Amino acid sequence: MFMLSPLQLASCAARSPPRPLSKRAGERLFCAGKRGRQASLMLRSSFQAVQSPTIPTDSPTESTPLDKFPKSKVQSRQNVLPVTETFENQYADYSTGYASVPGLAYERSEWITDIEGQIPTELEGTLLRNGPAMYVRGEGAERFEKSYLDGDGMVTSVAIKDGKAYFRNKFVRTEDFDKEEKLGKYTEPSIFTAKDPRKPAFFWRLFNDILAGNLKRKQNGAYNVLNWGGNLVAVDYKKPYELDPDTLDTIGHAASPLSSVMHTSHYRTVDEPDGSGRRCVAFLNEVDWRSETTKAVFYEFDEAGNEVSRRAYDYPASYVHDLVVTDNYYILFDCPIKIDFPAVFTKYIFQKSCLSELICEDTDRRPLFRLFPRRGDSREVITIEADYWCYAYHHVNGFENSDGKIFFDTCTWDKFTLYFTDICSPNGQENFPRMKLSRFVIDVDSRKATHHCLSDLPCELPITSWDYTGKPYRHMYLSSSVGTNEAGVNGPMQALTKVTLPTIDALGDALEQEWIPGESKFAMEPFFVARKGAIDEDDGWVVALVHDANYAKSDFGGRGTEMVIIDAKKFEEGPVARIRLPVYIPFGVHGSWSTTYVAGCPKTAELEAIKARDSSRSHVPALIIDNAAISSVLPRVEVTKIAVAAAIVCAILTVFQF
Repeated sequence: MFMLSPLQLASCAARSPPRPLSKRAGERLFCAGKRGRQASLMLRSSFQAVQSPTIPTDSPTESTPLDKFPKSKVQSRQNVLPVTETFENQYADYSTGYASVPGLAYERSEWITDIEGQIPTELEGTLLRNGPAMYVRGEGAERFEKSYLDGDGMVTSVAIKDGKAYFRNKFVRTEDFDKEEKLGKYTEPSIFTAKDPRKPAFFWRLFNDILAGNLKRKQNGAYNVLNWGGNLVAVDYKKPYELDPDTLDTIGHAASPLSSVMHTSHYRTVDEPDGSGRRCVAFLNEVDWRSETTKAVFYEFDEAGNEVSRRAYDYPASYVHDLVVTDNYYILFDCPIKIDFPAVFTKYIFQKSCLSELICEDTDRRPLFRLFPRRGDSREVITIEADYWCYAYHHVNGFENSDGKIFFDTCTWDKFTLYFTDICSPNGQENFPRMKLSRFVIDVDSRKATHHCLSDLPCELPITSWDYTGKPYRHMYLSSSVGTNEAGVNGPMQALTKVTLPTIDALGDALEQEWIPGESKFAMEPFFVARKGAIDEDDGWVVALVHDANYAKSDFGGRGTEMVIIDAKKFEEGPVARIRLPVYIPFGVHGSWSTTYVAGCPKTAELEAIKARDSSRSHVPALIIDNAAISSVLPRVEVTKIAVAAAIVCAILTVFQF
């Protein structure tokens, strides 16, 4: 996820309709804005970004037809099904992974005992996942359902050590979450939901959002979680929140350097070429459409968690999502979009569209690569036009070769869809996975970026070994679609696929190995865990959560979730271990693997806090306890007849007081 430009979009569009983006907009000069924090707090560089001119092409800006690309050789795509097969059952099962959970009562903390296979004893660390989990509040006429991506974030952890697994799940307690939890209803407007909890919505959207330009949106803490430099941080589109590494309790914003600066949910970890250690690179990309300017800020944190570099650039307004980091550059993929200005007044103020739907495709230009210097005093932001019209959200990796060329690998889309409609709400008709695995070769000297399709397999959420970020590499791991028909409709995202290139600079002939978790099971974002002391790039494990739409022992409508561990060198053999989580976990957005063991079994301080809490509760009559949703390291508390009777009396008194 990222800092979405529609947060400024509607206001800027209403007060000053933007001019079309010029193909030579990159020739202008932009000055870096002032920053309010003291320069003594960290190392930083401010740049007057001199924009290199692009070399515009006169060729049409159209996507290359799918039949022009190399065909994937994964087994599930070899049998092309008739056009009548629309994967209806698969999409029905897939959609069950987006069910909202009840709320705080759903939080748990316990050892996992249901394990098939064997967890490798040398595997140690914690799988961390974050994603929207609760997007429904209220009942009956008061029921309010938000779009999936606007749901409240819930961090899930599976801590692995000595062949054992410990599970936790906890909501990210942002200021907005606590406010709405106290009131028992949604109060804050969000980015991806057309319906507005503010009343009357028309006046709020017209006068507050558009005319006054107040576009503050709910912080849901829902898009990623990372453990870096001893700091565990959850983040949404912009604001990070520190978490307790032992309990996942929310500490809050600005508790460490990583949680103190505004940044998106996308990171890269890269090794410094001088051997001085590894850096975590984060960035923020904010757009002001009125001035046609984007401010990009790149932060670097050392292994101790200290901010050691900050470089800010202004450049022509654009939409970007993820970043690639090489030895010398931060690279952003500038998607061809424009403002859907009529929709501001015909749809947005009438709750027929949300903020994210106020931008649309711009077929008048191609995407641009923007290269920002990581080092030295250079102020030149190099802008290079791609030779292929597409969109790209999540990138695989990138590196510079000995000739100075840059290899940029990503998952490309042939249409602009906010937000990920083909993944989050597919139907097998208008919306279904249609991405491709692409490699761009960027020639900095000639200012050309050439596209090469590595596979037409619909794939997303790519990962590589963090030991090879920004370096030449051959192996990548992706979430991928299963099945296709004669009309080109693809099945839902379900499998994990390992893609291996024959050489680091290959432009094709990729080897694909597919693992399908089961008929009604759907793999989520994968992560690669290198084996300690590994020499080969793919010596390690691929770990991921898997949604099970048909879990026989489910207490949540047939839904269940498991974690799988796959030997990356024996990928097609499938998991060496399947770890059944105690509760269903929604699909989620992003996450990471922490090589440091965090969020494990309770330590002394947590056990004492639990004991004290339990002791205090023993003096208060229990009214209603949902045993299906509440579990901890302590024995369950059963609902008694006295408690039920007390609840009925309280309900009657409540009715009569009105």
